[in-house]
Amino acid sequence: MSLSSRETFIQRIRTIEQAASESFLIDRVLTDVAHNSRARLLRNGLMVVAFTSLEDFIRARTGDLLDAVSRTVVHFTDLPEVLRNAATLGAMKAARARADIVKNAGQDPIALLQEAATHVASTAAGALQLSRFSLGYSGSNVSSGEIAQIVTSFNAADAWNEISLIASRCGAGSLPLKSAYDQSMRWRHEAAHNADADTQPRDLETFCTQAVAIALGFDIILSRAARLLKQGDAKILAGKIKVSTGLSLRFLEPGPRGYREIGEHATRATNVTRNLDDALKVAIQSASKKCEPVVLRDSQGLPASWVVTDVM
Repeated sequence: MSLSSRETFIQRIRTIEQAASESFLIDRVLTDVAHNSRARLLRNGLMVVAFTSLEDFIRARTGDLLDAVSRTVVHFTDLPEVLRNAATLGAMKAARARADIVKNAGQDPIALLQEAATHVASTAAGALQLSRFSLGYSGSNVSSGEIAQIVTSFNAADAWNEISLIASRCGAGSLPLKSAYDQSMRWRHEAAHNADADTQPRDLETFCTQAVAIALGFDIILSRAARLLKQGDAKILAGKIKVSTGLSLRFLEPGPRGYREIGEHATRATNVTRNLDDALKVAIQSASKKCEPVVLRDSQGLPASWVVTDVM
C-alpha cells in the first residue's frame, strides 16, 4: 500500500530530524576544513529538501481535498467564488507554467495540459473534477501568501491565525507560524542560492518541529472546511467561517501503561492501549463519530503525527 501524503511528509521530516544530529553534520575544530566544508554542504542540502517536503505536502494534501470537494452534492456555481476562479483561470495558468517546466526537462507536456483542460471543462458540465493545479502551483515555491489563499479558497477565515491556533491547541507552542514559515523559506533560499550559506543543525531541528506544526494546523483546518463544502453546509457556503470554533481534538499520549486516549478538555483518559497501532485504531473509531482529528503527542507533549477523520 502506498503511503499517504501525510505519512510521506512525516517520514521525511523525521529522517531529516534524525540526520541533523549525526556526527558527519556537526562541525569539528576550525582546522578540519575538509570535514566542515562537507558538513556545511550537507546541511544546506538538507534544508532545501526539508522545506521542499513541506511544500510537497501542502500541494499533495490540497490536491486530496480538491478531489474530495469534487464529489460534492453542491453545484459548481454555488461553491466559493475564490475556489471557482482557482479551478478555472488559476488552473489553466498554473498548468501552462508547469507544462513549460516539463517541456524544459525534456518531457512531453501535452498529457498534462490535456488533463488540466478536461478538469476545467468539467466545471461546466458532467462529473466535476477540480484540477490539482487549481491551488498551490502559482510559483516554483509555495509562499505563506499562497497557503493563506488555499485556506481562503475553501471559505475558511483567518488562515494563518487559525493554523497557529490549532497547532497551539495540539501542544506546539504559541509561535505565530506565518513568521516561522517565512523564516524557513529564507533559510531555504539562502541554502539553495548562496554559496556561503551555513545552515546549522539547530536550524534543521527547529524547522522540522515547526514544519510538523504548520502541516498539522493546515491539514486539520482545510480538511474540516473541505468536508463542510462537500456536504453543502449552509454557513460555509454563505461566507468565510472560523473553522476552529466548532472543532474538538482527540489526543494519544505515551504513558507508563501504554498510550492514553484523551479528549481535548478531558482530565481522564477514555482508553489506555499498550500497542500504538491498536491505540490508533480505537481512537480513530471513536473520533470518527464526531469528525475529530487524532493527534499523537510525544513524551514532551509535542505533536508527532496526526490523522484527520473529516476527509481521510
